[in-house]
Amino acid sequence: MDRWAYKRITHQPPPVNAGHPTSAEVDAYEIDLAYQSTRGNDLEGKRRLALYAQRWPAVQRAVAYQGTMHRDAFYGSRAYWHSASARGLNWALEHHGDLSQSFFHEGRGNVYIAGDVKADLEITGDAIVHILGDLDATLEVKGVCEVIIAGRMTEHATLVCDGQLELYVGGDALGVFGATGSSTTIIDGNLAGSYQCGAPATLLTITGDLSGTIAAPKDKDAVLTLRVDGYAPTAKMLDLSDAGFTRANATLGRSDAPAGLYPQNENATRPTARWVVLRQRMNGQ
Repeated sequence: MDRWAYKRITHQPPPVNAGHPTSAEVDAYEIDLAYQSTRGNDLEGKRRLALYAQRWPAVQRAVAYQGTMHRDAFYGSRAYWHSASARGLNWALEHHGDLSQSFFHEGRGNVYIAGDVKADLEITGDAIVHILGDLDATLEVKGVCEVIIAGRMTEHATLVCDGQLELYVGGDALGVFGATGSSTTIIDGNLAGSYQCGAPATLLTITGDLSGTIAAPKDKDAVLTLRVDGYAPTAKMLDLSDAGFTRANATLGRSDAPAGLYPQNENATRPTARWVVLRQRMNGQ
């Protein structure tokens, strides 16, 4: 039964928007339905669902912005949010609340979870994965995939993509994650975990600080384009120089070195890594 038929059965008319409901209206209704159906004494569950309902529209806007800034990334998700067109793909799993049981899907499949992921997920085909909470388990996908995590990746999180990946994380990334193919990744927080780049090209944006590790694929030509809006020390850039990238270019919002272009070694005529520091951090600022 489709959700709008369910809504008609419950005598709640769908909102009118040029003849069809928008995806945002559908999501708002679904979260409200889950909120109402949560057990009356589960105040924590209701509070968290309300938090997801407030946070999700902001995540959608952030992803839409980053998509236009990164070569039209997250096209499938943005099309779904604009017109609900992705709903015709038959979501393999729609779950309200925390996911506590493992889920496996053979072939192409889309997943929507209004909660934290605390059990392993695996999809063997192209996938769109929307997680309104945190990733606290292992997520494995293959093919051409979009993964949007509104919360954070905990230290127990692992994300493996055997293929091309477009990834958005709305908080800190503490786990181990990456892709074998090209990827566009936005960490809307700090990268403190371990990120594995794929080949041939990786676009990585970190709106917070870089304290974790970034690794190049072994025995493959790989190009990294990195932007850190927060702080990244010179030591991290030197690590990238030795990581095995064919080329790594980076822009750092703040670093321990003075503003300028690096490296400044006269002998480094063709350095593997080049980066620009916009501002030197002074007194921890």
